[in-house]
Amino acid sequence: MNFGRCIFIPCIACRFIAIRAGLCWLLLTVSVSIGVGAESGTTMPLRVAIYDVEPYGGKGSDGLFDGASVELWRRVAEDCHWPYQLTLIARLDDLLSGLEAHRYDVGIGAITITPERLTRVDFSYPTHRSGVAAVFAKRTGAASAFHDYGTAAGELGILIGAIFILLAIIGVLMWWFERPHAGKDGSTETASSVTSWHEGVYWAVVTMTTVGYGDKTPKTHLGRALAVLWMVGSLVLVSLLTTNLIARITVSRVEGIIANRTGDLTGKRLVAVSGSSGAEYLDDQRLAYQKFDNLPDALGAVASGKADAVVNSIGALQYLVRTRFADRLDPPHGVLAPAYMAFALPMNSELKRPLDRALTVVSASPEWRSVEDTYFGQ
Repeated sequence: MNFGRCIFIPCIACRFIAIRAGLCWLLLTVSVSIGVGAESGTTMPLRVAIYDVEPYGGKGSDGLFDGASVELWRRVAEDCHWPYQLTLIARLDDLLSGLEAHRYDVGIGAITITPERLTRVDFSYPTHRSGVAAVFAKRTGAASAFHDYGTAAGELGILIGAIFILLAIIGVLMWWFERPHAGKDGSTETASSVTSWHEGVYWAVVTMTTVGYGDKTPKTHLGRALAVLWMVGSLVLVSLLTTNLIARITVSRVEGIIANRTGDLTGKRLVAVSGSSGAEYLDDQRLAYQKFDNLPDALGAVASGKADAVVNSIGALQYLVRTRFADRLDPPHGVLAPAYMAFALPMNSELKRPLDRALTVVSASPEWRSVEDTYFGQ
């Protein structure tokens, strides 16, 4: 009896020790897990808003998110070991408002850094070079040819004006040299057919254009000397005028309409996407424009002749013109205002420092440059 009790008491003691050891191990495991979690940051996925503008962000035909900014974000998130959840936003103002209200942690896409936006949100290290540019419709047919000719002639106004003045001077001089002279008997005699100043101008025009009707010819020595000088001089003037016209028309055809200053947009029917960098630029320059909800609709208005030009970020314009409107719109030439794009963040975001570090590393890699070239063709 005493022997059985002695065996039973040690067994209870052993079980108590085992239970206590198990509880200690559980507490230690939980403590380590909490420490690791605190050290690595929150495990909640980041709420990432994508501004829906090609080629920076959007959804492909397969339903997956794609775009240059999306590709860049994936590499940055992988470098920082950040889980995330993507949301597509159609209007930029809704995205910025969401960042202000902390509904989103990061905004990516075609988001240009502007003074107005810096008052609302913070920005990361620049992600893409950009700038505000304008796109015009292609000019084709006879109307285009006359337009190009008129534009080139307008640029050569001084040369054309000088030619008309010379025509008048040479015509009057020819008449002066060939005018009828009074004979000894008081009668007026002349062997020349240039008997008035307007006939002299007529002769100068016919000579300059190398038509050479021969109905008006000088007879005096001074008249013939002037004719020789004018024949040679008019060849130089005509060749100079012709080569300049052809050069300007050729440049206009090859380069399209170049808009690199505000004056190039004056007097034109302009369109822009609401809240875009193009709209902000036009507001700053006090230029009237029609607002559209998205860039493809704005480009469609120009392609259909309802507007003259659309103003937006140059990267988005280049991509959409090349992929959708190559037959109707000229690609942008020149930049109205250079700028940079970046990821947008709420003010005082804790993500800014690690995000800037990762962007600096990723965007400098040759692999990323090759990926970026597939979107922008540079």
